[in-house]
Amino acid sequence: MSTQMLIALGLGGLSALVSMAFLGGWPGGLLVVYLAPLPLFLAGLGGGASAATVAGATGIMTAGLIGGVMAAGVFGLVHALPAWLVVRQALLRRPAPDGTTTWFPAGHNLCWLGALGAALLLVAAMASWGAGTSVSKVISTGLERGVAGFMPNLSAAQRQEFVGFMTPFFAGGLGTSWMIMTVVNATLAQGILVSMDRNLRPSPRLADLELTGWFAWALAGAAATALLGALLGAPELKYIGRNLVIILTVPYIFLGLAVLHALARRLSFPGTFLAVFYIVLVYFVLNNSGGVFILLAATGMIEDWAGLRARFAGRHDNRENE
Repeated sequence: MSTQMLIALGLGGLSALVSMAFLGGWPGGLLVVYLAPLPLFLAGLGGGASAATVAGATGIMTAGLIGGVMAAGVFGLVHALPAWLVVRQALLRRPAPDGTTTWFPAGHNLCWLGALGAALLLVAAMASWGAGTSVSKVISTGLERGVAGFMPNLSAAQRQEFVGFMTPFFAGGLGTSWMIMTVVNATLAQGILVSMDRNLRPSPRLADLELTGWFAWALAGAAATALLGALLGAPELKYIGRNLVIILTVPYIFLGLAVLHALARRLSFPGTFLAVFYIVLVYFVLNNSGGVFILLAATGMIEDWAGLRARFAGRHDNRENE
């Protein structure tokens, strides 16, 4: 077995151990869990799709040995599958007419990740229907048990109020955080590999991010599903459509960030502008405010339809020609 495959085996096992940190009661385990995909991305982006496959399979087996079949399945769906998909797509390339190499666009990869998140929600919904219940009911019941375990001092009325507030958007919020942390871990892994000169592809620039053409139709379909559910008085259809919209909005958040990065390149103080913006972004995140993400998603949608970055570039070129 090659050294690269041995490294992939070790990184896959490490990923599974990190994913179990919270259940094992490690100090700061809840925060460490967010870094569980990082070893998988290090293996894949540094060793290729085969290494990503080995690391993912090792992680699934390790999780199964530690936590059983359920833990293995969760690890596979939450960490191994998205890491493998992102790595496989990221390393696709073809020669360009000018002799250079064209890599699979990062924005298109982001769209495929969003499609995977939507597909997982639909699979969960179908599995719930097959079991004679609904995905919203499964989530509500799970939240009730979780709140009872982690917040035992709350009264029954307070628990019911909290669960009632969280349930309508919980699936979408969970999918959103999963997608964002997958992107963050892939970005961290690429940065580490670049610093070690072990990266297989160049790092894409956020300012150049472009979404694939079909993705807007997927978002429109999710919105239509939510609207149809509301019109027909079908609460479960409305629930699924609404949460699909939340998940499929995530790529537009990153596209909104791309617009800001492109705008910053036109300013005389780009570093200061971006530093202030990300400080404000972290502030809103820490204060559980989603308003800034709504604004970013709206900016991304306008960019997708109207081409804000092209307008910025045109105005900049016009000023230079005056």
